[in-house]
Amino acid sequence: MSKIFILVLVLLSFLVGNPFFALVILLLVVFFVDRRFVGILPDIFAPWRRGKRVRQLKRDIKINPANAELYLELGESYFRKGKYPEALSFLERAYAKMEGHPFFHFYLGAAYYECGRVDEGREELEKAISFNPKVSMGEPYLYLVKIYLEAGLPDERVEEAFRQLLLYGSPLVFYWAGRQLLPGYDRERARRLFQETIASYDACRGSLRRKYRRWAVLARINLSSMRHE
Repeated sequence: MSKIFILVLVLLSFLVGNPFFALVILLLVVFFVDRRFVGILPDIFAPWRRGKRVRQLKRDIKINPANAELYLELGESYFRKGKYPEALSFLERAYAKMEGHPFFHFYLGAAYYECGRVDEGREELEKAISFNPKVSMGEPYLYLVKIYLEAGLPDERVEEAFRQLLLYGSPLVFYWAGRQLLPGYDRERARRLFQETIASYDACRGSLRRKYRRWAVLARINLSSMRHE
């Protein structure tokens, strides 16, 4: 494969007359082919799209500060970027109008947890699944498993949340749950989640296989590493 890459690069360099420009073209072609047919590489344009959307949401809030949906989406955007205090600041402003909304309670609870406010996080996460057990494809159960393990609750309580995670999760959620549980939480459950990532991916068809292929590959890498430890 590397020989083919080098050969194509040499041919492109000859055609365009600039090796650096040829490399850029080749990398862009590889990226777009991967995004269209394979799905292994990360989406390098995702941060730019998220940033653009955040700027638009802030402009919309200035125009319509009473729209709680805007605060929820902005909180979600900051949460996905790992900026949990910022996410919390927007989510809390939407509480009065968004109470009872499963996604709102999930993001609020997860942001509370990430900010160290574990008891408040647990309360909101349990609200989220009470309103909709399937909310966010099982992500609330990942946080609840961690919270229950950290609190030393009986294993039956942990296992119930874990079963719900397996029931409602996606290959992406299974993989990230495995990564979260691997260091110092529960290696056997992490192993099971990596195995479930692969099994769930294998059951996918069409575009879903491209969407989740990256996580299946990473799950296999993690399982291989665990076997060699």
